[in-house]
Amino acid sequence: MQSNIAPFNTASHAATEPAELDIVAMAKAIGDDLRANILRALARDSFGVMELCKIFTVAQPALSHHLKILKQAGLTNSRREGTSVFYQRAGFPAQSLPAALFNALDQTPLPTRALAKVDEIYTERAQQSASFFHNNADVLDHQSELICPSEVFIPYVVETIAEHNASSRQAANKVAKLNTTTLLEIGPGDCTLLAALASQFDQAIGIDSSQSMLNAGLTQLEQNTTANTQNITLEKKDFYQLPNSAEYDVIVAAMVLHHMPSPDAFFKQVKKLLRPNGLLVLAELCPHTQEKAKTLCGDFWLGFAPEILQEHAAKNGLQVKAQQYLAQRNGFRVQIPSFELVTSKPSLS
Repeated sequence: MQSNIAPFNTASHAATEPAELDIVAMAKAIGDDLRANILRALARDSFGVMELCKIFTVAQPALSHHLKILKQAGLTNSRREGTSVFYQRAGFPAQSLPAALFNALDQTPLPTRALAKVDEIYTERAQQSASFFHNNADVLDHQSELICPSEVFIPYVVETIAEHNASSRQAANKVAKLNTTTLLEIGPGDCTLLAALASQFDQAIGIDSSQSMLNAGLTQLEQNTTANTQNITLEKKDFYQLPNSAEYDVIVAAMVLHHMPSPDAFFKQVKKLLRPNGLLVLAELCPHTQEKAKTLCGDFWLGFAPEILQEHAAKNGLQVKAQQYLAQRNGFRVQIPSFELVTSKPSLS
């Protein structure tokens, strides 16, 4: 298959600063304890209105008023996720005055009570996802077919990783394998993608916190007679509880991130697990408005704008290596971005 993967041009997606910034309005918006804490919370993640009400123990009308002030000042953005509206901090160039204001603001941590409420919200999100997968493992493959069959994106994920592995070997000028190469797939589902990738690595590991999902994947592996699956291991583990040992060369998450309680926490954990110059490859939905994805597949997020993924990646030391978009199917469009862990170059002195 010929490569259709285009290197990502970071310059075209850099944060841009408005021609005229109303610094007075920004300063007034920040100059309130509650609004300052809202901005501190939104530095960590995006939250819905009712979630912010819970974090700060504030009635919805009052919180909406404060959010309106922050948005009018250009400090926050909002996006709709089905019937809910989520807020996040606006992005500004690193050397801009608003970015300096955010940096100064973040020197003071959120109150302990608010931090505890944030953790409660993440737990609720995770439990919602875990409950869905526990109760729907037997029909999830069929439901996923209605949105995006795995065979649509698997060839492109395989190609992306093959190109990365080839360039890594060439850059290192290896004459022999010096280290064991290891792949980690988060939420391998029926293990079709894991089996397709396994031959490129010494070890291919699939993890899931749901035993019922792992059992379904194991059944498929046992029935797979076309691929060598001897180096594949399936483990019941929580992705966020894995040791921070930087032992994986490539991490893959296909149709997984939109189930995660916190995209930012996901990228933070990836950074801890990847080896230097390791690669993260996602197969993800672009933003959409089809609520049926929540009902059919337990999705928490209705896809992601590419710039949102890029912002999360950049905050955690990952740079976009390539970006691929597939044709729309069943009303959904799939994106396949890959992110490389940036490592500092050794000094020449």
